[in-house]
Amino acid sequence: MIRNFQLTINNLSVGYEQKTVTTGINLTAQSGDFIALTGKNGTGKSTLLKTLAGILPAVSGRVFLDDLNLTNMSPAERSRYVSIVLTDKIDVPVSVHEFLALGRQPYTNIWGQLSKKDLQKIDEVGEKLKITGYFDRLVNQLSDGERQKIMIARALVQETPVLLLDEPDTHLDLENKAVLINTLLKISDEQNKIIIMSTHDINLILSKINIIWATGNIVAQVNKLTGLKTIFNSKLLRFDEDCQIFRLV
Repeated sequence: MIRNFQLTINNLSVGYEQKTVTTGINLTAQSGDFIALTGKNGTGKSTLLKTLAGILPAVSGRVFLDDLNLTNMSPAERSRYVSIVLTDKIDVPVSVHEFLALGRQPYTNIWGQLSKKDLQKIDEVGEKLKITGYFDRLVNQLSDGERQKIMIARALVQETPVLLLDEPDTHLDLENKAVLINTLLKISDEQNKIIIMSTHDINLILSKINIIWATGNIVAQVNKLTGLKTIFNSKLLRFDEDCQIFRLV
């Protein structure tokens, strides 16, 4: 039986380089939730995700997974519970298979040896994302879109209950964006993961999701229709409620 769990963000303030970006974040997510994190540029989407992953320390507040206080965990400990895909370009001369194996580091022994289960998980994710065909290719010889897919694959290999993605569709064409979103929705449902994905491509994802967190003066869950109209209020945009997409005026 797949376990149910809750992510609780309790009065969290996030920032970097002694600058606080957003304060007083109070949100919860349940296993199986697929959450779109959206908002205007510079409102703290990446900062929030990096703080949840432990890459940036919290300015204040706490993050729990059920009764586990993630805020007090070391990065190595937290990597068993939270994985993240960033937009940073990877350029390393290792094979795709070796790169995916890095996602199993939280579970390997002190010598870093891969078990049969580790290898099976790599193959399983590779087949799901249709990347087994270039397991032997070097990462630094892949296209931007291919590299983005293996970054997502490595996070899935990590097998955490919480998966964070910072604009994972940035380097993908329209068809591959659709493949990515449908794959993540299926994973969230079948594996009971909490998936939080920051995106500017809100039109593409809007019909598929019901939970939206928006960054701004505060970070909060917003109503799919009225909330988004408020966030992206502009003389150049109009929200079509019938089609649930933004249109140029």
